[in-house]
Amino acid sequence: MPDDNNIDPAPEDVNFPDTLRITIESGEEGFDRALEAAGAAEAGESSPAVVSFESTEGLRRLLTDRRLELLRSLMTEPPNSISDLAERLDRNYSTVHEDVEVLAEYGIVRFRRAGQAKQPFVPYETVEFDVTVRAPGPGHDTEAPA
Repeated sequence: MPDDNNIDPAPEDVNFPDTLRITIESGEEGFDRALEAAGAAEAGESSPAVVSFESTEGLRRLLTDRRLELLRSLMTEPPNSISDLAERLDRNYSTVHEDVEVLAEYGIVRFRRAGQAKQPFVPYETVEFDVTVRAPGPGHDTEAPA
């Protein structure tokens, strides 16, 4: 049975930002950003949608080539069901279902209810990947541990 927390009444009834940013940041940076977003929400301001990972490894595990293909397909034309999406991608239903559910856990994909079918969709016009590589700053150990 689907998680009703991921099912939206209709995309036009829910106000999503135009862009979803997927970032790599420390837990502390993510916490600080969440506090800023909460403050903005209390002030009635919108804040960008952000999904953060603490490492590139976490990001790579989520956004495999197959899931990126699925994401592009959803953004191009939302399917009537997960079965339709699997047919469009010429992939096994259970694998597509699992991939859609994983992306939904992170809020990248949402669902509409259409009878018994769940219609997956991406509520953002753009998904940006924000990966920053920095040289270690003062006080950071640049040598590998022994």
